[in-house]
Amino acid sequence: MIKRRLFISVFALFMGMFSTTIYAQFEGQISMNVYSEDDGETEVNELNLYATADRIMIKGEENFDVMDKMSTDGLLIRNDLKDFIIMTGKNQALQVTKVEIEGLVEMLASWSGESEKSSNAPSKTDYSFSDRTQTILGYETAEMIVRDTENPEKHLSIWLAPDIDIDWGMMAERWNNMPESVDAEINGVTQDVIFKGKNFPLLIEAVDGNERTKLMEVSKVNKSSVAKAMVEIPSGVTLMSFKDYVFKMMMEQ
Repeated sequence: MIKRRLFISVFALFMGMFSTTIYAQFEGQISMNVYSEDDGETEVNELNLYATADRIMIKGEENFDVMDKMSTDGLLIRNDLKDFIIMTGKNQALQVTKVEIEGLVEMLASWSGESEKSSNAPSKTDYSFSDRTQTILGYETAEMIVRDTENPEKHLSIWLAPDIDIDWGMMAERWNNMPESVDAEINGVTQDVIFKGKNFPLLIEAVDGNERTKLMEVSKVNKSSVAKAMVEIPSGVTLMSFKDYVFKMMMEQ
């Protein structure tokens, strides 16, 4: 249960960590390693974020989850066109708006038995800044501590850089109809510290006593025009509408 709560916090912060206000300053590529354990073995997956003034692409070496029952190897946020492009299979992608995603998440939560007002509400988290700082990849970072109020002996250590300013556009808006297990995180700490605070996590660690376990670590920050070629839909990809995707899911139930 503790690991699940920590994962929810990491997921929310990870999804929000690229977002700030409308004043975009950073354009280029950010590479990061995401760590997980499988049968006692540590696995490392690389994610790359490509940012331009009005688009963001998150691309992984392997598929990563974007919501329950949906994974992708590429997520494109087109703020100029107000939509998301989610790669759902070989040469196929879902074109969806923010409102449609909110409806889809609510539907999936209902199918899985997790309602927005679930009686099994997750414990709340508190956050504060320590007096610790360190330089990571040439950026000065400050440590934020995120604690589970029911398990104060364990916490997340998140090292934030205020000098990497990315416009995540629609992701910076409040998300409605989120399951309660996600809502408190993505509309709470993430909004206060990441979306509005213009902070970018360069390192996330799970802390248990004197033991620190890396969950995410940025390996490269490259300011360049390379991102412009990466924020377009690949040739040969067929777009599927939200209506067609929902119909396909219902047929597969």
